[in-house]
Order: sequence, then structure tokens, then C-alpha cells
Amino acid sequence: MERFVSRIDMDKTAALYNTRFDEFGRDIKTVGWGNEADQRLRFDVLFRGLDPKGKTILDVGCGLAGLIPYLEEKTNNDFQYIGIDIAEKLIEDAQKQYSKPGRSFFTGDIFSVDLPVIDIAVLSGALSFKTENIEAYAYETMSKMFSLCKEAACLNFMSKYADFEAEKNQHYQPETVFAKAKELSKMVNLLHDYPLYEFTVQLFKKKSDKTS
Repeated sequence: MERFVSRIDMDKTAALYNTRFDEFGRDIKTVGWGNEADQRLRFDVLFRGLDPKGKTILDVGCGLAGLIPYLEEKTNNDFQYIGIDIAEKLIEDAQKQYSKPGRSFFTGDIFSVDLPVIDIAVLSGALSFKTENIEAYAYETMSKMFSLCKEAACLNFMSKYADFEAEKNQHYQPETVFAKAKELSKMVNLLHDYPLYEFTVQLFKKKSDKTS
């Protein structure tokens, strides 16, 4: 598969997060979120209509694996977890913090690591840093996630429907992302109804009463 983001850009992005970790350590600022409440809201929207209990969850661009405490609460610790991130310092810290049976961590991106078939694949914020050809890379990532999952692939994106766009951030047109998602699945949710300048797409493998 063609790689749309150059190795140099990948290294720059990894270096950014590794540097933030050196500065902030295990802190939400390391992964670029404003506060924990917004992070939890993102997780709520990613899993809207889905039940992660008893499932294998792939967390693409997992950062410090902040999704794990959320899943522990939601499933009473009944889940399997695979986290992947290009920033090795974040992965090393996540392993130290959360390593136990049923949890795996990998350094790399979704195209460079051999991953098993999973139930639900999620990605939160990992496609927001502007690099060359990031939009094409985002669509390839969405396609790869969908190919790996048995139930659903869920991703969030910064929205073009925002009052302001920082130069470093990549904002996406929701209609375009939805159209790309519909090329992969007949069952897609576009969620742009929560109070953040972003949106979430959910791609389903099979009909669910909880989807709309």
C-alpha cells in the first residue's frame, strides 16, 4: 500500500509528541487536548451506540492510552486492548502505566505494524496535525481500520465548520469524509452534534439497532 505521509513528516510528528512528553510527562497537554472533560466527550461520541464490553478494541494513535480508564469504567474491565502510536515515548509510558494480560502496545502506524482482526477500531485526534498529504493518508487510515474490524471503525476529525483554524491543524470537510466513508460501508453515522469544533464518523460492518 502506498504511504501518503512521508517518513520525514512521520518523524517530525513523532518528535513533536515525544518533546511534549519530555516537557509535560503523563499529562493531557502531551497529547494536545485542552481538558479531560473534552477528551471524555470524544470517547463518548466515538462509542455512541456501541458496547465495548467483551470486545477487542484497537486504539489508533493511542498516545498515553487515555482510552483505557474509560473502557475499564464502561466494561468493568472486560475488554482486550491494542494501542498503536508513532511516538515511542508515549508508547513506553503507556506500557508502564497499563501493561497487563489482554493489553498490547506497538510503536508505529497502522500500515507498519502487523495487526490482528479486531472488533472495534477507534481513532481520536491522530489525524489533526497538518503534514503533507495528510488528507489522503487519513482516508487510507480509515479504510485500513475498517478492513481490520468486525463491528465498527470510528474516527474523529477537526471540522471545517469552525470559527478559527490554527496553521498547524488539519480541518476536514465533513461532507467529503462522509462520502469517503460511504465508499467503504453502506452504514455510516456522521456525528456533528456535540460542542467541539470537530465531528466523528462511525462505519459499521453490519446492521445495528443502535445505529441511525
